[in-house]
Amino acid sequence: MKTPPYVKISELQQKYNLKNEEKIFLGTDGSITNLLEILFNDKVIVKTISQMTIEDTYYRTVILKIKNIPMIYATSKIPLKNIKNNELRENISKDLLSADIPIGKILKMHNLETRREIKNITYDDIDKNIQQYLETTKTELPQRTYNIIYKNNILMELTEIFNVGEYL
Repeated sequence: MKTPPYVKISELQQKYNLKNEEKIFLGTDGSITNLLEILFNDKVIVKTISQMTIEDTYYRTVILKIKNIPMIYATSKIPLKNIKNNELRENISKDLLSADIPIGKILKMHNLETRREIKNITYDDIDKNIQQYLETTKTELPQRTYNIIYKNNILMELTEIFNVGEYL
């Protein structure tokens, strides 16, 4: 992302009147799961919508819920070939496939030192399926796409659509 996140978020703030917490979600380079748990004083529950592996790339779509309220619709694309250590690749694959564990917690469980690079921050249309999953009538929501970098390789690409504003 060539424009610094704070500049893009400031532009969105002027147009959509974002709450401070929404701005933090859009611009953080830390764990969204951790932020949700802090703000809402409860554990994040992951509900997997779909998951598949195609040509050594793992795809997952989930809803992150707090107190049974759907807060975030998230998609992950994980090119498993970028995880060079075979044991680590197998363990991460197993965690992704066998349990509803947030990505941030999987990274922490495996002691991976990673960084996040934000690619895009928007306030965009959402389709009817996402509206249903997030249990909202809104047709636009704040969104971001970012890469998680591990050992100078893209470990994952995530897109998150935030439906937290009305619950803050």
